[in-house]
Order: sequence, then C-alpha cells, then structure tokens
Amino acid sequence: MVNSDPSLKQTTLMKVKNILTITLIILVPLGLLVYFLFFRKTTWKKFWDKVLYGVISREYGNNTPCNNFSGSGCIGKRYTDVLEHDGGTIGIAHWASGGLCKLYKNMDTQKYFNRSQTEMCDNWASRYSGANTQQWWVDGFVEFVNSPESKEIQDKTFIESRQSAVDSAIENGWTTDREMAIAVGFSNSYGNSGFRTRANNFNWKPEEILDWYGQQSNHKNNRKIQIDKWFPKNSQNKIV
Repeated sequence: MVNSDPSLKQTTLMKVKNILTITLIILVPLGLLVYFLFFRKTTWKKFWDKVLYGVISREYGNNTPCNNFSGSGCIGKRYTDVLEHDGGTIGIAHWASGGLCKLYKNMDTQKYFNRSQTEMCDNWASRYSGANTQQWWVDGFVEFVNSPESKEIQDKTFIESRQSAVDSAIENGWTTDREMAIAVGFSNSYGNSGFRTRANNFNWKPEEILDWYGQQSNHKNNRKIQIDKWFPKNSQNKIV
C-alpha cells in the first residue's frame, strides 16, 4: 500500500523547500559575484583598449603606417613599429631604453633573438646599448611585432607598466574612465612615481593635472587633446 500520511507529505515538502531555499541562498550571491567580476573585467578591458588606441597611439597615428626604420614622417604609434630612436623603439607604447626590459620579460626572447631574457635586459635595454644597430635585433623585433601573439603581449606589458599609476589614482578617489586616462597618459610620459609626485602637488585634482601636463610640450598637448576627444569631461563613465 502507498503511504498517504499527510504529515509525511508535509515533512517531505518542507525538506524540499528548505533545500531549494538553501540552494538559492548559495547560488544567487555566487551568480551576482560572477556577473560583477565579469562586468568589471570587461569594463576594464574596454578602457585599456580605448586608452591605448585613442590616447597613447593617437589612433595608430591616424591609422597610417610607419614603414621606415628612421620613423621619418610618422606620427603616433602602432603595434608594428620598429624604430631606431633612443637605442631602439618598439610597438604600441614605443618601449625604448630601459623600458625594453619590460617587454623582453613578457616575450620569448630565445625564439626571436636566440638570447635569454636576462641577457637582453642586461645588454640590450639602454639608450646606448647599440641594439638598433644590430640586424639580428631589428629582424627579431620585426618578426615579433608581426606575430599573432604580439598584440596580446604588448597589451599585457603596457597594462603592467601603468597599473601602479591607476592604482594610486583609485586610492586617491579617482573613479571615472577620464580620470584613469589622465593617470595613464601622464604616467606614460613621466613614469608612475612622476605621476604620483605631480598629482600630490596638485592635491590629486585630475583636471588641474591635465591642464599642467598639456602645457609642457606640443606632444603632451596632443595627448591632452586625445584624452578630451576619447574621454570627454562632460560624459565620464564611472568604472571604479
């Protein structure tokens, strides 16, 4: 015979209800956390892509190529740049001199130069290293910047280089994409510590910092113009 005891049915229903309630209590916050982390990651990726293209590279030099080693007649920056300036200048952020070591550490130097990362940083990462006079160095970088892996490596290197400035900006109350673009653009010229020093002098007021920055040279004013174009003051988006 089938047991039709009402109390047993009620107990069973209560157990199922409790299980469903516990499951929802666990899954809903977990789902919200996953959504938040995904949204945050996507938001920041869009920011980095935008600031690299619009501000740092000046829209890939107004989307024009730079096909000569001297960089003559070229403006802006491209992922494929291999130039002779400053002992050798590479890629979307124009890594040069000591900055090249950051790039070496994220790429397979053995593959492109037949040398270790340590050797490349010690001997081929300064203004006076003569790297730009070495054909193996030029050929290796031409191969690298045109490789399928190059963009991802360059993006990673750039973000790592500027993350400290962004973190300092956030710690001092900056929250919008425009403010982060100011931190990135300024620190790309003066370094992360230089950005912090100047920001302290201006009491961490982003617009005052940007105005001062734009007055320092034509190059820096052009970068200020790009920040104003791609991250307008009257339509800032909160990303923190």
